[in-house]
Amino acid sequence: MLKKFILITAVAAGLTACATSPAPKEDSRLKEAYSSCINTAEGSPEKIEACQSVLTVLKKEQAHARFAEEENVRVMDYQACIQARKSGNGQDVASRCDRIWQEIRSNNQ
Repeated sequence: MLKKFILITAVAAGLTACATSPAPKEDSRLKEAYSSCINTAEGSPEKIEACQSVLTVLKKEQAHARFAEEENVRVMDYQACIQARKSGNGQDVASRCDRIWQEIRSNNQ
C-alpha cells in the first residue's frame, strides 16, 4: 500500500511538472506578441491601443509585471504626446513624442 502511494505521488509530481512547463513559453509568446505589435504600430494611436491589451495581460504575469508597468507609462506618455500634438502645442511636443516613441521601440526589439 505504501509503495502504491509513493508511486502515485511520484506520477502526480511528474504530471504537475509537465503541466507547469508551458507557462514560461506562453509568457515569452506574450512579450513577443507585444514587441511585434509595437514594432508594427508605426506610431498609429489605434494600433498602439491594440498593443495595450497585450500589455494588460503581461501586467498580470509576475515575471513581466515590472516590464509591463514601465512600458505602460511609456505608452501613456506617448498617447498624451499625440493628444498634445493634435491640439497644436508645437515642435517641442513633436520632438518629445518622437523621443518617447524611440524609447518604446528600442525597448521592444
